[in-house]
Amino acid sequence: MLKELLKAVRDGDYVSKSALAEQFARPVPFIEAGLAELVRMDYLQESENLQLCDLPCGKCPYTGFCSQTPFKTITVTEKGERLLRTLSYKETRP
Repeated sequence: MLKELLKAVRDGDYVSKSALAEQFARPVPFIEAGLAELVRMDYLQESENLQLCDLPCGKCPYTGFCSQTPFKTITVTEKGERLLRTLSYKETRP
């Protein structure tokens, strides 16, 4: 399940815990625990500071929230990308 969650984060333009819960038919606390575990394992990285964003306003899915409501973003780390490449390679081998 953690590998599928990692892949969903990587493949999603915008990821919310409730959307992931719906996608995987699991409760939100289950998804939160999975994301926390992936962060702990260094496959995901959390960030709470979008004030350092390089994009001009209006160019990301967080438009309208940046200066109003703090929220976390999650990104796949290089370690997570390596794992996903390995898994993808194993799935495509005959």
